[in-house]
Amino acid sequence: MMKVLLSYTSIPHTTGMYLEKALRSYSEVLTCGPAADEFCLSRWDLMDLLPKVRPHDIPFFSHPYMELVRGLPAGYRPDFCLFIETGVHYPLAFLELFSCPKACYLIDTHLHKESHLAFSRSFDVVFLAQKSYVEEFSASLGRPVFWLPLAADPEIHKPCLSSDSFDIGFCGSLSSPSQPRSRRLKRLALRFDVRFKRVFLEEMSGFLGGASVLFNDAVSNDLNMRVFESLAMGKPLLTPDVLGLSDLFSITGKDAELCVYNDETLVSQARLLLERRRESLEMASRGREKVLTAHTYHHRAKKILSVMEEVSRESSGIFSGGKRHDAYSDL
Repeated sequence: MMKVLLSYTSIPHTTGMYLEKALRSYSEVLTCGPAADEFCLSRWDLMDLLPKVRPHDIPFFSHPYMELVRGLPAGYRPDFCLFIETGVHYPLAFLELFSCPKACYLIDTHLHKESHLAFSRSFDVVFLAQKSYVEEFSASLGRPVFWLPLAADPEIHKPCLSSDSFDIGFCGSLSSPSQPRSRRLKRLALRFDVRFKRVFLEEMSGFLGGASVLFNDAVSNDLNMRVFESLAMGKPLLTPDVLGLSDLFSITGKDAELCVYNDETLVSQARLLLERRRESLEMASRGREKVLTAHTYHHRAKKILSVMEEVSRESSGIFSGGKRHDAYSDL
C-alpha cells in the first residue's frame, strides 16, 4: 500500500472528505490540516454541519509547520502528498518538509483560474475537476495535469423513500433573484410543483427522495458534484450540457442517461420527463448504473493512486533525499 499524506480543510460535505474515505480503502492515509470552525461555517451558512466536523489525524491550529512536524509518526515518509481544495487557505507545511512527489486536486477552477494556475506551480502533479482548463494548465505549467471529474459516494447519495412527493427538486444555493439559477427555478415553479432546500449529506438524499425529477444548474459552466450525486440517487436528472458531460454520460438518443436543457428547452424538457414516467425512470436507472460503475470516489481514488504510483516510479531519481525538483521534463 502507498503511504499518502493528505491535506485539506475538514468540512463534512466536501470532496476532501469523500476522497479521504475512498483513499483509505486502498492506501495508508495520514491526514493533516485545519477543521472548519463555527465562524467559518456561520459565514457560509453551514452551521447545521458543525456537529459533523471532525479533526484531522494531525490538526492545524496556528502553526501548521510545527504542528505537522510534532504530529508525524517517528520516521514517517509518505510516497506522495496530496492537497485537496476546499475553499479555505492555509500554509501547506508539507511542501518543503518532504522530498516525495506533491499533487493537488483543484475543484473550482471555473471561479479561480488565475489563482489556481499560480498555486499549481508549487506541485509536481495537478488534478483538475473541470476539463475546460486541463490543456491550458498543462501548456503553462509544463508538468502532468489530469482531468479528474467529481463523483458520488453511494453510501450517502442513494435512492431514498419519502412520504412526500413533488415534481422537481433542487438542493443548493440561491443567492439572488437575478441569478440564472433562481430565474430558471422560478420559470419551472410557475408550471410545476418545485421545491428546494439547502441541505447536505443524508438529509439531501432524504429530501430529494420525494422528487420525480432532479434539477441541476451550473455556476459557471462547471461539471459540478450535483450531476454525479443526483444520478446516484436514481432520479431523472435535468441538467445543462457543460464541457465534459458528454465524455462521461450518454446525453442523447434512446440510451441517454440524463436529460440536458438550455434556456429555450428548460420547460419542455421538464414536462417531457414528468409526463413520460416509464422512459424517465429507465433513463434514471441507466444514469445510476453508470455512476456506480465509473464515477464514485473509489474510482477517483484509484486513478489518483495509479497516477502517483507511475510518477513515483518514473521520477525515482528526481526525489532522492533533499529538496524537491519542480519539473517533470521526462513525463
